[in-house]
Amino acid sequence: MMRRRLGAVALALLLGCAATGCGESHAAADPRSAGQLLDSADRAMKALGSVTITTETAATGGGTVYSGHETTDLKGRCVYKARFRSGAELEQIRTGGTDYIHGNAMYFEMWGRGTVPAMREKPWLKSPVGAARDADGLKDCTWPFTSFGRPAKGARAELDGRPVIPVEVRDKGGESPFAREPGTYTFYVAAEGTPYLLKFDYKGPHIRTTTVFTGFDKPLAVRPPAPADTLDLGTVRNSG
Repeated sequence: MMRRRLGAVALALLLGCAATGCGESHAAADPRSAGQLLDSADRAMKALGSVTITTETAATGGGTVYSGHETTDLKGRCVYKARFRSGAELEQIRTGGTDYIHGNAMYFEMWGRGTVPAMREKPWLKSPVGAARDADGLKDCTWPFTSFGRPAKGARAELDGRPVIPVEVRDKGGESPFAREPGTYTFYVAAEGTPYLLKFDYKGPHIRTTTVFTGFDKPLAVRPPAPADTLDLGTVRNSG
């Protein structure tokens, strides 16, 4: 009788493993290499009609350097909010070849162009996209979904309840489009369904950055502010 029971238990375990894949690594079951995973994620992200990108950067010694939240069509329409370590705060709407810019007092202290008192009389400034300067801190609504370096594939894991496959890239020469300094990147690619890039972490000598991607192909509403709340910079004479 005992032998029969043991045999039944063994058969049940065997059948259960056949159905669920006991002892089989999920990572091993995915035939894609690290490079193929990143390439497929790049293609999936470039094909999106909209995505939300949330970024937090902290100094290795402590303290937030930058936080940003952008919803974009990855072409030329986006809404963006950012806060910088300096205390500067920025809101941007880009649509139809025009930037609408709202900043706090510290932002205008660091403004990359000349200022006049009238710029503080309206909540929003209107300016052509072509007038943007690096010091303005504006977004161009695109994102460099591209692979670089020598990737290494990790074991399948979970990220906020979603199965992912992490891919690590050690950038020794600063060839990444995201940072000028060498560092280590960990990309988290969705393991099931469309292989979206869900998140990546960067660890460099001076900063740590986490970027999260959400809202894949959600409806994108990018509208300019009311004309009554807008000052067209083309109508004022800057002092700088």
